[in-house]
Amino acid sequence: RRPRFFILLAFLLLLLPLPAQAALTPVGAPLAIADESPCSTDQTLEVIATPKGAFEVVWVDDFDFVVKGRRFARNLQPSGPPRTLLPLHGGLFFSELAGIWAGRYELAMNALDFGNNPGDPVTAYRVQLDLEGEPLAPPARVKPPRFLGLAPAAGGDSLQFRFEPPIFGGPGPCQSWGLLARRVDRSGAPLSAESRVNSRASAPALGPLSEVDRLPDDTFVVAYGTCHKFTGVVVRRLNAAGAPVGKPIDLPLPDQPTALALAARGGADLAVAARPSRPSAGAVGVYTWAVVNGQVFGPTHISAPPGASNALLVDLAASPAGGYLLLFRDRDAEPITLFAQELDARGVPRGAPLAITGEGESGATGAIASLPNGRWLVVTRAQSGEGDACRERLVGIVLAGG
Repeated sequence: RRPRFFILLAFLLLLLPLPAQAALTPVGAPLAIADESPCSTDQTLEVIATPKGAFEVVWVDDFDFVVKGRRFARNLQPSGPPRTLLPLHGGLFFSELAGIWAGRYELAMNALDFGNNPGDPVTAYRVQLDLEGEPLAPPARVKPPRFLGLAPAAGGDSLQFRFEPPIFGGPGPCQSWGLLARRVDRSGAPLSAESRVNSRASAPALGPLSEVDRLPDDTFVVAYGTCHKFTGVVVRRLNAAGAPVGKPIDLPLPDQPTALALAARGGADLAVAARPSRPSAGAVGVYTWAVVNGQVFGPTHISAPPGASNALLVDLAASPAGGYLLLFRDRDAEPITLFAQELDARGVPRGAPLAITGEGESGATGAIASLPNGRWLVVTRAQSGEGDACRERLVGIVLAGG
């Protein structure tokens, strides 16, 4: 009886979750990305990693009135001091820093420029950085009519997005418009005809809420919020020129999302995280879906950790080895705590969320990149103090997955 009992016990233990193995674990000491400085009110941040583990951190520093970048080698040591990538001017605010690795560091800086044209502020800057993080040329400003933003592509190209009128109504306060995409060169000159992303799909909800991820073959996946035909998220595969490929993937929610993140390894292998706009609709916090070989799993509700009231979405990244990392923060915490949550290939949490920010520091925002050997890099803007006494550290933390 005893051998049978122990065999049965061992089998049952294999079926149980193993927190020690599934937990995220910090590796080494935190990385100082930049010296402590007065807090920046524009907290936009991005990190771009190469497949071998070097990475570039880009951030807005409106105290020094510049966009800065700093490159780190595979040994996690900086190649030099921070560089100025773009000087700022009055009325320029960044909505997104979107970066990819495509043989070079490719960066699109989407912004609102109220200084040059207050009535039509949406603009973008495009720059390529070499292997050491040096700009190959001054950033090019891109601003066509009805502009929404750029997503970086290989060779200095971009996928350019514009909205297509008319604006049309839907149920309740919902309004929608069309979404157009085309490939452009580094100066914004067209390289392809314009395509309607929402062809044979629900239209995007009015506003800039969309996410784009570039795939290794230089094609793209786009996800956008919708309240046309249904409420939720639409995911579409786009070819290198921005034309839709295949059928849309519809991900319903009780209400349209107010925050959205996308991480893709392929057109049929991806994850989406969204936060519904109204808790009264019955959905609170962050929800995830994953697509595995074209099959949709989810939505999965990401529970706030004990002591946290509600999760707000910050970032989502994919690992080439499978799985994802979600970065979120507590809505009502003071100071703000950032949490990292590992997800499996189906978008389901693995282990417990890990608090990233230190005691007494507020995690203003963060960004994620995947590193070799199953590791993650999380870069945060850690702030302490208030008003003129507010100080900020840019910190990188390497995590080992479960």
